[in-house]
Amino acid sequence: MDDASNLKVWLLFVVVIAILGNSAGNNQYAARKLDDEIPGFISIDCGGDEDYTDKKTGIPYKSDKELIDTGIVNTPADSSTDPAQYLKSLRSFPQGKRNCYTLRPEQGKNNNYMIRTRFFYGNYDGKNQTPTFDLHIGVNLWLTVTTKDGSYSVIYVPLTDYIDVCLVNTGNGIPFISALELRLLDNSIYHTAGGALTNPMRYDIGSDQSGVR
Repeated sequence: MDDASNLKVWLLFVVVIAILGNSAGNNQYAARKLDDEIPGFISIDCGGDEDYTDKKTGIPYKSDKELIDTGIVNTPADSSTDPAQYLKSLRSFPQGKRNCYTLRPEQGKNNNYMIRTRFFYGNYDGKNQTPTFDLHIGVNLWLTVTTKDGSYSVIYVPLTDYIDVCLVNTGNGIPFISALELRLLDNSIYHTAGGALTNPMRYDIGSDQSGVR
């Protein structure tokens, strides 16, 4: 094979490698986009130090350290239950009567959203005494938190482009929260002109496993 032929083969090899490299890069970028951005999903690890993707669900969680400037980060002392990553830290609010997270979904107002709050006390303060406090959406009472380990959810239709979820100190212990999630729902599922529909329990009919998301 002469030098010209060798040159042509070499150039063809370089082109093929370049195409394969670009293809691989594009696939990696697509995977990152899938992990980092799920339309209509906001998942906040309250007290978390960094952003991550939950290994079990594949849902990306964002640390709240740049989302709120009040509260104190704590770590549950009791981790015997091997909690999920978003339950391994929490944010407590010993100062102020009312502390709020502001959610700004891209889809804006007049849409159905499910708001879920998660709590894992884990005796983080060494008092072994579960606090009781109120949750508000905006200025309206959502519910009173009385459990040391659990979650609450509500279906809400905001009339503004933002949603304030607030923890309110009622004098019965320091409010805390482990995770805050928002999910966009199909507007055809629930019909309401505005306000909230409580959602105390959900069931997966026919499944033999709990914890289905």
